Amino acid sequence: EHGQAYAWLVDALRRCSAAAAPHGVRLVLEPINRYETTLINDVSQCLELIDAVGAPNFGVLPDTFHMNIEEPSIAASLRRAGPRIYHVHLADSNRWYPGAGHIDFRAVVRTLDEIGYTGTLSVEAMPKPDAEACAVQSMETLKQIL
Repeated sequence: EHGQAYAWLVDALRRCSAAAAPHGVRLVLEPINRYETTLINDVSQCLELIDAVGAPNFGVLPDTFHMNIEEPSIAASLRRAGPRIYHVHLADSNRWYPGAGHIDFRAVVRTLDEIGYTGTLSVEAMPKPDAEACAVQSMETLKQIL
């Protein structure tokens, strides 16, 4: 049942956050699209979970691939999450490297800049057409934006 799973998740995250805090460790949760899970699918649900856990070292990890499926507006969701964003994953709409699909990464980066995000942007994409090409193309796309 969803309610029981959610309660277990809140309890576990409270315990993990409390154990991590004295060591300066932050925890993140990445909302995953509805085709892969039924628990936390979008940024709003993750923010509700963060509030339920109530730990300052627990935040959200938005992933542009999943956001493209679940969020009406990637930019609006990033703005809503604001300072609770602790890390960001970049992948295009087809889960390939940034620039291989239709996500506007310039708008993503601009929005993150507007909300004052200074953390890490990491590419989490399928190694298509292969790992080296994925890395090279990711860097080429991001160099043009950053």
